[in-house]
Amino acid sequence: MKRIILLFSCLALLFLLSSCALASNPLARAEATPVPGLPMELHPATASDKDADKLEITLFYRYEQSDMLSSETRVVSVPRDESPEIIAVRQLLAGPQASHTELKRLFPHNATVLNVHSSEDTLFITFSEDILNDGIPQNWKDDPVWRTEAPLRRKLTMQSLVATITENFSYPYVQVMLSHNQTQDISTRLDNSYFLDGRTGLAERLMRNESMLLTMQNTALTILKAWQLRDYELLYQFTAPMHDQKPSFSAFVEALENCAALTAYSASAGHSTAGSTRGTVTLDIAYRTGGQEYHCPAYPLWLVREDDLWKIPYEELQRLMLRDH
Repeated sequence: MKRIILLFSCLALLFLLSSCALASNPLARAEATPVPGLPMELHPATASDKDADKLEITLFYRYEQSDMLSSETRVVSVPRDESPEIIAVRQLLAGPQASHTELKRLFPHNATVLNVHSSEDTLFITFSEDILNDGIPQNWKDDPVWRTEAPLRRKLTMQSLVATITENFSYPYVQVMLSHNQTQDISTRLDNSYFLDGRTGLAERLMRNESMLLTMQNTALTILKAWQLRDYELLYQFTAPMHDQKPSFSAFVEALENCAALTAYSASAGHSTAGSTRGTVTLDIAYRTGGQEYHCPAYPLWLVREDDLWKIPYEELQRLMLRDH
């Protein structure tokens, strides 16, 4: 009889301890207590966004296969324990978003940024040596296409980095470093041989080169140069649809092939109201049509912003090129 009483006492004590454990453990209560109408699948905890700041950054990539850089803007999360500079570089290395089909990645896919640190007016950025594995062949000098493309690609790659940093942060200079092992114990400045232009020695700090960026002025100059050379493929790339319609390339060429001959040109820096998708650049152009020479000293060229890229509306391009006086 005493054994039976002792057994019931132990069972009661075990039930009491289990109830206390459920009461003190909210996760156990949730697992054990079904709620009518709610799914009972438990999910692992995730980090809270309250420990991250939002940052709008502008990133620069190659525009098509041209010798210019264009940009895209995106909003990213910056964890409180990381610098916004390294986040910006990681975003640059990740490449353009899928919606920006005209922008092309420059850094190789396996390139990684290891650290960044600042000293007065310079941002030091340390990369893995993988940035050197960008697909340029060893015998690039033997190929007439690569002889132009290889040094251009390397120059654009570093300028995309400098433009991204100087656009978003207050550093006028960027010093690129290479780590020779993953522990970052040994790192040196990028060598000038990287640029494939005959220079030797360690590279100095890099500065922003505005002439390589598709600003309003540079976009206008690119359009004018394409007009002068009758480079219709390039003109087509920089033409925005009119009333959401853009002619086929063959129709585009047919419409413009009898255009005036552009003989000289220049363009102002241009102006655009903050938040506007339209800007105006003032041109000074000389052209020949119908056997006569004409000069237009203050022509207002309208440009529109399409996916962070300045373009000329098709109707405006016709008005500019198909001149009879």
